Amino acid sequence: MWLRNLERAAGTCCKIRNVMSVLFNHARRYDLYDRNPIQWVRQSAKRRSTPEVLTSNEVRKLLTALKPRERMMVLLDVATGLRQSELFALKWKDVDFKNRQLWVTRSIVQQVVGNCKTEASQKPVPLHDYLISALRGWHRRTPFRTPESWVFASPKKRGKTPYWGQQLLRHHIRPAAQMLGVTKRIGWHTFR
Repeated sequence: MWLRNLERAAGTCCKIRNVMSVLFNHARRYDLYDRNPIQWVRQSAKRRSTPEVLTSNEVRKLLTALKPRERMMVLLDVATGLRQSELFALKWKDVDFKNRQLWVTRSIVQQVVGNCKTEASQKPVPLHDYLISALRGWHRRTPFRTPESWVFASPKKRGKTPYWGQQLLRHHIRPAAQMLGVTKRIGWHTFR
């Protein structure tokens, strides 16, 4: 009942169930507990609903309605499929303009830098010439250009931290989408 009442995604609940099972098995191994009560709990990792994804026409309209900062973020997300945590953890040293690729080496969640979610995430991402050109334009435009600077560095923190993705969605990207008549629930996952 406890697991079922958690207001979390099915995949998250499945991971919690699995961790609990490992903990109880460990406790049994050291005679701290005589059984594994979560052993028979079933928890699916299947999504409750299919995420809404914007059509290419909706993305095109949205890109034209956004200011340069948000346009670059959405364009990079659409073209690469990066997770929000990977997108905002990019530094300029991760952008290989010469070989037209992006190195995803870290993630950032609530301004805490950590590892990527999966090993597969850490492979280089190829970049189209149009995207390279857009990134060069953004690099010229931003005041934070050193290799150690965040690609989407926040000027409020003098470039020491990247922007908060959810704030940009709430205050800039969603309003632009609503003005265009896009009724889908816009999130960073919407662009994949």
